[in-house]
Amino acid sequence: MSGEATPRIRLVAIPDEAVLVVRGDELDPEVLRADAMRFRRRYPDWGRFGVSGFLALDQDEVDVLCATRLERFETVIVFGRRQLVAAGVEVVATFRRPHVTLAHADLDGLVQALRSCEHVGLDNDHHQGGGA
Repeated sequence: MSGEATPRIRLVAIPDEAVLVVRGDELDPEVLRADAMRFRRRYPDWGRFGVSGFLALDQDEVDVLCATRLERFETVIVFGRRQLVAAGVEVVATFRRPHVTLAHADLDGLVQALRSCEHVGLDNDHHQGGGA
């Protein structure tokens, strides 16, 4: 733990047409809730709950993420940025590209928005086992 109370935010715009890939937890509410609470404890001064995601600009980039960052998941969840924003989720470029944080000031609001937001579940052809 570095002692930082807010996450490192990159000062770059995320394109409206961006595709965002979230882990393979299949939007399990308990997993989302636990991850969001862990994020809030790690970055208490930011005032938001958050879960990690990755930015992809097209299907080829989704495939690369599946092979390199998400290989332990059988399934990945893919959102469109516009749909997330319409559902009330902030999409913030954090840490190193292609990482983003999907954030909301309210824990239940974040979990509900992610679960109800239009998304696609994809089988990860690069799955290496090991689970979440």
